[in-house]
Amino acid sequence: MASEMIGDLKMDGIGTAAGGVYKKVELNGVCKVASDIEAQLFDADGRIRVGGQLTAAELDLDGTLDVAGDARVGKAAIDGVITVEGAYAGQLLRLNGMLTVGGDCETDALEGEGAFKIGGLLNAGTIDLRLQGRGTAKEIGGESIRIGKGRTGAWQSLWQRMLPSFAQELLADLIEGDRIELDHATVKVVRGDRVTIGEGCVIDRVEYRTELRKHPSARIGEEAKVNG
Repeated sequence: MASEMIGDLKMDGIGTAAGGVYKKVELNGVCKVASDIEAQLFDADGRIRVGGQLTAAELDLDGTLDVAGDARVGKAAIDGVITVEGAYAGQLLRLNGMLTVGGDCETDALEGEGAFKIGGLLNAGTIDLRLQGRGTAKEIGGESIRIGKGRTGAWQSLWQRMLPSFAQELLADLIEGDRIELDHATVKVVRGDRVTIGEGCVIDRVEYRTELRKHPSARIGEEAKVNG
């Protein structure tokens, strides 16, 4: 952290705290941080609102978190709903719930289960997501991208209560990567080296360099094998 730390911050119940630079932040209940906040560990349990930018080496969320500005996080474990009005940047994001980012979302790895809505570009080295709701982004890029419909069974009723209005589907204009594996996706253009188009996909155009595999139920408008 560039600024001097001022200790730890702990809140329980209902309250508001000032922003600042902390070693450890623990928020339990209905809590608001009035402005920008930095922490090595940001541990949130309940309904949390940050009125500015959030910067944390580690984020652990159980509940809901709204960030009015950008979020810069090293490692994040999300169990619940996180909404970032600006952009999100990080290293590892483990998702078990709903991710909403107003701008671009860039992270080294994004994995887990749930739903997402990205206003701009979703970019990660590795993306491995099982959808229990709708996943939307204008563009998705990465080295290894695997996005498809999540598991069914006993857990599905719980997801339906969390995300009642969303079908388990992926919507995007462009998906580009080296290894791409999709199912239940509607995409204008998919571009990659080794591409697998699975069950329930509707793709306007697929461009691939080495291999294209497709499920019998998948609908592809155009297929093109390209060089380089």
